[in-house]
Amino acid sequence: KIYGERARKLKEIFLRHGFHLVYDNDLGEPIADGFYFTIGYPGMTSGELAKELMYYGVSAISLVTTGSHQEGLRACTSFIKDHQYAQLDERMKLFAENHPIA
Repeated sequence: KIYGERARKLKEIFLRHGFHLVYDNDLGEPIADGFYFTIGYPGMTSGELAKELMYYGVSAISLVTTGSHQEGLRACTSFIKDHQYAQLDERMKLFAENHPIA
């Protein structure tokens, strides 16, 4: 349950700043929030996004390395602490400002 709550909060932050969910359903059914979720950003490959997010203190695994043919990242919810959500929100706000969506 804790991972589901973390994923929900993290998804809200990323979606608010222009990211999208790469895999949001499985055979038409919504994917439950849990330990991992997937994100992408318009105009960026998996590698570009992973590299750029490192400058903002975010690390994630490229979906290509998991055998996917989709561009995006697999994010894990396990290490975030409650006091870090506001910091992540600020960093993703800066990321979006520095990477405007065309």
